[in-house]
Amino acid sequence: MDDQQLATMLRRASYRLLPGRCLICGMASGQAVDLCSGCERELPQNRSCCPICALPIGAEIETLALCGQCQSNPPPFHSCLAPLRYEFPINLLINRFKHHGKFSAGALLAECLLRNLNQQEELPELLIPVPLHWRRLWQRGFNQATWLANYLGRRLDIPVYHRALQRTRYTPQQQGQRRSQRLNNLKGAFHLKGDVSGKTIALVDDVVTTGSTINELSRMLMSGGARRVNVWCLARTPLEK
Repeated sequence: MDDQQLATMLRRASYRLLPGRCLICGMASGQAVDLCSGCERELPQNRSCCPICALPIGAEIETLALCGQCQSNPPPFHSCLAPLRYEFPINLLINRFKHHGKFSAGALLAECLLRNLNQQEELPELLIPVPLHWRRLWQRGFNQATWLANYLGRRLDIPVYHRALQRTRYTPQQQGQRRSQRLNNLKGAFHLKGDVSGKTIALVDDVVTTGSTINELSRMLMSGGARRVNVWCLARTPLEK
């Protein structure tokens, strides 16, 4: 039995001794996550999405075509894994985690991501969190992307390269801004500090909205010699949001 299997076994045993409660409805979860089976069935799963950028693209169909953006202007990353859509109640859970430091919500969402990772054949060599500027880090108290990367790294036994990227310029919140404004905000906002030559990388963040940030960082990592960059996030915002 390896360390990962042992950790999983201990986690399940802990929930038998101290049963969890669903973070959505408050009822006993009855399973080894803080989520009951009823609420789990109602989660906005992001199954019908672009196979590259994970943008939700409508009703479920067997074969999904690329979204218009990926067809006309393919992103610098190879794929994006976003198991959930940024809708109720996922938006509330992410808000509790990101803005109120409710790490139980972060752990639940990370477990949802891990369930989808098990379907992937090859895991990356490094996890790299999307960086925060020091001012926002001071305001918030922690970087949610770093917390997620550390959680996933422990569970998957993958090293986290914390200092690979640095946010060198403070920018306004991206949420609620037009795509052109987001792109303008990001010019010169990041710096590649670490050596990523020949590495396969998963870039970790909580939510992908327009993709401006992950595009900029993925381009930077690929220009720095990375062999492959995938994006792992908790949720993807539908285009109309």
